[in-house]
Amino acid sequence: MDEAAWDRVIRINLTGAFLMVKAAVPAMIARGGGSVILIASQLGRVASPGRAAYCATKGALIQLAKVLAADHAAQGIRANTISPGAIETRRMLHRWKDMDEARRMMGPKHLLGRLGQPEEIARAAVYLAGDASAFMTGSDLLIDGGYTAV
Repeated sequence: MDEAAWDRVIRINLTGAFLMVKAAVPAMIARGGGSVILIASQLGRVASPGRAAYCATKGALIQLAKVLAADHAAQGIRANTISPGAIETRRMLHRWKDMDEARRMMGPKHLLGRLGQPEEIARAAVYLAGDASAFMTGSDLLIDGGYTAV
C-alpha cells in the first residue's frame, strides 16, 4: 500500500469521524446530551489481508467511541460503535462485479451464510440513538452474522 492510499483511508474513515464528532459535541452539550454512533466494522476486530488501513481505522473508531464515552458521560453524551459484517449495499460492487458474486464469495464467510441487509444495521442505529439503550456507552455493537465468532 502506498502512503497516499494510506493517508486517504485515514482521512476519510478516521479523521472524517473525528471532525463530525468535534462539530456535534458542543451542540449535544448545549442540549443536555445525545448519542454519538460511529460506524466501525467487523474488520475493526479481525484482520483482512491487504486491508491494513481499513482495519486500522475501523479499530481506531471503536477506541474513539470509548474515549468519547469516557470524556463526555458527565455531559449526558453516550458514544458507541456499530460494527457490521458484509452488508448488501452498492459499496459491495467496488470489490465484486455484481451482487450475486458478492453473495457467493462473502456470504459463506458469515456463520449465517448470507450478507447482512441495510435494514438490520439501521435497526441497530435506531436502538443506539434511543432511550432503549440509555445504559449503553463505550460499546461496540457487533452485527456481523457470526463472521468473527470462529
